[in-house]
Amino acid sequence: MKKTVFALVCLGLGAVAGMGSAQAQSNVQVYGIATAGLGYVDKVVTAPGQTGSRLGLDSGQYTQSRLGFRGTEDLGGGLKASFVIEGGLTLDNGASGQGGATFGRRTTIGLEGAYGDLQLGRRKDYSDFIARQYSSASRMLQFTGKAHGNNLDRSTGERANNMVYYTSPKLAGLELNLVYAFGEVAGSTSTGQSLGLGANYDTGGPFALGFAYWQSKKGATVGATNSSSDQGSASNAGCNTATLGAAGDTCVQSLMVGGRYRVGAGVTLHGTWSLARQPLINAGAGVAPAFATSFSQNAGSGAFTAGGINNSRVSIIDAGLDYSIGSWLLKAGLIHSRFEFVRARDKGTLTAPLLGADYILSKRTLVYGTLGTMRASHMYSPGLTANGAPGLDNHQNALGLGVLHRF
Repeated sequence: MKKTVFALVCLGLGAVAGMGSAQAQSNVQVYGIATAGLGYVDKVVTAPGQTGSRLGLDSGQYTQSRLGFRGTEDLGGGLKASFVIEGGLTLDNGASGQGGATFGRRTTIGLEGAYGDLQLGRRKDYSDFIARQYSSASRMLQFTGKAHGNNLDRSTGERANNMVYYTSPKLAGLELNLVYAFGEVAGSTSTGQSLGLGANYDTGGPFALGFAYWQSKKGATVGATNSSSDQGSASNAGCNTATLGAAGDTCVQSLMVGGRYRVGAGVTLHGTWSLARQPLINAGAGVAPAFATSFSQNAGSGAFTAGGINNSRVSIIDAGLDYSIGSWLLKAGLIHSRFEFVRARDKGTLTAPLLGADYILSKRTLVYGTLGTMRASHMYSPGLTANGAPGLDNHQNALGLGVLHRF
């Protein structure tokens, strides 16, 4: 009898241990970020010839608010299956981000093992990884995208659909990346196709260096409907103007190189240089902007705008410094962009000095403040933030104050 009872107890313990082992093999998490704050922008165009300041409650100043689900399963032999389903949202009105797509930030499934990490689905490319490591984009997001050529260099993150995304295992600190996104057009592999590659060297020491390259090909249609795998191409005139090129032609190319150096005592220097081209841009639109009524025009479409109809090329320098002391992170950055316009007499420039400070309240919560200014020269200003471009002035100032919580 005692032997029988002992056997049953052992069997029960073995079953419990087996359940624990099975649970340890699979892991699913719900996670997210909630962030919002007060935003002030001066000199926003209100009507032709009129300008006014704007004060409001803005979501996504520090980074975009989001809700996501991610999980991994241990398949044995060092192989894991993984998935990420993530949607962006705006806290001030509860709307979905990414044009209303419920899970527009990322939807991927993949396998990870000794040979690297392979992911399939919709996500950002490696340009975003390099920018987050080394540029001002992840440090003072709200004031960086417009200054980076209306995000032509993908510094604040652009997504592509139908993506195959491969990252190699790290070898002596070196990681390689390769991306291919299908255009999915019958009879033409190049129509709407995108591809990218990159590498990053980071051993965890004071020095790190990386680069990313990206190119997109024109989709089958242009205008309001973006049929390219590259969803960011909708904001580029070179990819969405019917009279420029044909489906399958390369319409945007970008290269970003970045690095950092930890000086010591909490000080880190970082920076990126990027170059973006719109190869299909071939026609001029006058020799200079017409500033008689306004210093602003819709970026990515009009003449003499960032990413616009005659903007063939832009080069961008983004240099910054982080200083960590106690619960404070103090940040400074300078973004300078130079724009080439077809047959124009001058190059356009955007210059944006930035200052920021984070105060860490806990492991998950911080408060922040960001101050920025931008001046445009020989081109229309895209505005420092998404809340409006300046009207009768080529100079704009903005301030953001808010709170961020991670869960």
